[in-house]
Amino acid sequence: MGENPGSGSQYVAVGESASPKATNHMRKVSVLPLVFLIFYEVSGGPFGVEDTVKAAGPLLALLGFLVFPFIWSVPEALITAEMGTMFPENSGYVVWVSTALGPFWGFQQGWMKWLSGVIDNALYPVLFLDYLKDLLIRVEGILTSAI
Repeated sequence: MGENPGSGSQYVAVGESASPKATNHMRKVSVLPLVFLIFYEVSGGPFGVEDTVKAAGPLLALLGFLVFPFIWSVPEALITAEMGTMFPENSGYVVWVSTALGPFWGFQQGWMKWLSGVIDNALYPVLFLDYLKDLLIRVEGILTSAI
């Protein structure tokens, strides 16, 4: 085992095993929480499903919800797994883009992903309030018809 000068971290050569103090004892995420994490990271939840069902009908909407993950998510997961094993660093796609296109475009990728997250997350309170407004209108209609 060697030591990286200046950082205090250790690297393990091929054929050596890491010392017990160098191993990471973090718990791994199990499958079900991972599915929910991926779902909410990608879509932010089931908001907008009603519009899909209204536009395509229930059969095509359900078929689309069942088929689309295999067309889109499985290849994306395989690419991410391959790139993650090729570049075992914490920066993910920023490292991938920086390696392929240079640090300027790696920074642009990180900045655009951050900006996309800010804009995307700003939409969810609006969607929530829209659903809340519809719910209150329906409750009000039920209460006034009962009187």
